[in-house]
Amino acid sequence: MKDTHIHTHYSKDASRDATFEAYIKKALALGFTSLTFTDHHDIDPAHPLFREPIDFDAYIKDFNQVKKTSPIPIHLGVEVGYQRHVKEEIQSFIKKYPFEHVILSVHYLEKKDLYTQEFFKGKTKEEAYDIYFKTCLEAIETIDNFTTFGHLDYIPRYAPFDDYDYDYHKVVIDDILNALIKKEKALEINTSGFITEKRQYPKEEVILRYLELGGKKFTYGSDAHDVKDLGRYFKDIKRDLF
Repeated sequence: MKDTHIHTHYSKDASRDATFEAYIKKALALGFTSLTFTDHHDIDPAHPLFREPIDFDAYIKDFNQVKKTSPIPIHLGVEVGYQRHVKEEIQSFIKKYPFEHVILSVHYLEKKDLYTQEFFKGKTKEEAYDIYFKTCLEAIETIDNFTTFGHLDYIPRYAPFDDYDYDYHKVVIDDILNALIKKEKALEINTSGFITEKRQYPKEEVILRYLELGGKKFTYGSDAHDVKDLGRYFKDIKRDLF
């Protein structure tokens, strides 16, 4: 097994005990064959916790030291948050470093944080979710050098609404999936959704539609921010779907 979405203590929202070495030790106990570390990089983040960016020069130096003695393969990745007004900076950042795996995600909308629910104020459920999906589509069409799109349809986690109606948003979701297929990018199966929505991100209807449209590339990530969460809920993925 491989976990391709992992956050270490370098990410400000992760456990201080979440070191490269601690994850590797846990991976060996779980029988994992490789790990991909994907700490956060959000340019001009709305949330104050992330306003001091990771020093990726120091990060990569630390990573490479650990890699020399790691008993399993470890890979250098990153999770990049898309925002329209910093799209050029995102492209430049990805090109600057030798990342093997780049997760493209949407964490902020209209320069507002989803976590604090500021974005949702004054919007209906349908309006808010439509903006989110259209921003995901824009991100995929705008950014080139990424590997996989992260936690598609995770927005209900922070919304003051229930889960979205797939049929209502099917047209824009089809556009998203077709854009991934056209650019030969992967769709991430993110198991952190089992914590709140009791499902993976994205939901089953989206995965089946991706396959129906010809999509073949998947990555699997726990989105762990603590060592104990490495590979969480992987056993709950309906692998017979793929």
